[in-house]
Amino acid sequence: IFISTHFMNEAERCDRISLMHAGQVLVSDTPAALMQKRGTSTLEEAFIGYLEDAAPGRKTPEPPTAAAMVPPVPPPSGITNPNKKIGFSLRRLFSYSRREGMELHRDPIRATLALLGSVILMLIMGYGITMDVEDLAFAVLDRDQTSTSRDYALNLAGSSYFIEHAPIVDYADLDRRMRAGEISLALEIPPGFARDLDRSTPVAIGAWIDGAMPQRAETIQGYVSGMHAHWLADLAARKLGQSRSVGLVNIETRFRYNPDVKSLVAMVPAVIPLLLMMIPAMLTALSVVREKELGSIVNLYVTPVTRLEFLLGKQLPYIGLAMVNFLLMALLAVTVFGVPMRGSFLALSAAALLYVISATAMGLLFSTFVRSQIAAIFGTAVLTILPAVQFSGMTDPVSSLEGVGRMIGAIYPTTYFLVIARGTFSKGLGFADLQASFLPLILAVPVLIGLCALLLRKQET
Repeated sequence: IFISTHFMNEAERCDRISLMHAGQVLVSDTPAALMQKRGTSTLEEAFIGYLEDAAPGRKTPEPPTAAAMVPPVPPPSGITNPNKKIGFSLRRLFSYSRREGMELHRDPIRATLALLGSVILMLIMGYGITMDVEDLAFAVLDRDQTSTSRDYALNLAGSSYFIEHAPIVDYADLDRRMRAGEISLALEIPPGFARDLDRSTPVAIGAWIDGAMPQRAETIQGYVSGMHAHWLADLAARKLGQSRSVGLVNIETRFRYNPDVKSLVAMVPAVIPLLLMMIPAMLTALSVVREKELGSIVNLYVTPVTRLEFLLGKQLPYIGLAMVNFLLMALLAVTVFGVPMRGSFLALSAAALLYVISATAMGLLFSTFVRSQIAAIFGTAVLTILPAVQFSGMTDPVSSLEGVGRMIGAIYPTTYFLVIARGTFSKGLGFADLQASFLPLILAVPVLIGLCALLLRKQET
């Protein structure tokens, strides 16, 4: 095995070495013999001494030994032009893939993160991220203390959305308990409530809502307004003999795709794109940055492998791992979370393949800018999680965004895979219905890989 190297620590490991300068062999022997001849303790000092001897005005360097005078090996018969530009080689590509797979197999931490990280995070986020507003704590400041006021409070307490706590004594008690977060809603029923209702006198009921979380507060307001309207209609039906229906036309509301309006049905398919973007991108970025830290990136600089072969070879093992994670998360969504797969699983799988190729390509793209694994982890996490959560339509529609946020949402791959995931899980969609979302994913693959190939340096600067 012949090795050409500029590093003395690598040369010291060889059986025999030839020190060369300006295309000529200065000396050839074992590393120990070369250092002994020069009387130095390191091979680097010996090499400097031989270089000084070869300089003009110095003595002629000793002739190379017979072992160094090896005739050049002629090129194989199949190669007519050894200086021909090297083309794309699948053999070199798969060699890098095999090497990366072996490193991944021998690194239990990365392997565990690759195989189980997405599954564990999906269990946590699937149950932890919810838009449902349930089990709201409320209390009543009843200044009337009549059967009518108690009936009004029981109408709210009987809802599955609210849990009644001990009655409020006064305003100070109301303020203290709401500041402590004990209650999210406080109802104040004024004195003379039942009397004024019997006299058809206007009555004002106070509803104090914790507005620290605006979206949650608006939902509570909707619940209270609906409960109030229902109670008034029921009161009119009981006391006045009027029907609850007002007018000749009634609106019957039905929810398609998610009849129970549970956020689990919407959030679980949305967590899959988020994790398929974050974990594969981080692992792929680490695979390249790790070589920069260890110095093995020199293999890319000194071997005939092309940048595209190197990048695709690094990418393939993580594409395979990401697809395994996708299958596991899809299985969890159906079996553990109970989200039915109503659409085409083949369409979802094809979109997932395009998506993980884009995700791993983004990891490679981030790796071209950083040189440490810590920077790769934090940078990739921030640059994948923030756009995926804020601008892809996970919580708010992309159409509601403006400015830069709207632009990011329009070009980010998560936006389109999220539409496909929710469409196949909840709406029963297939390839024909999702063509508009497949096209951006297809275009993202060559664009991202091309950017990686352009930005990756083949020579160290």
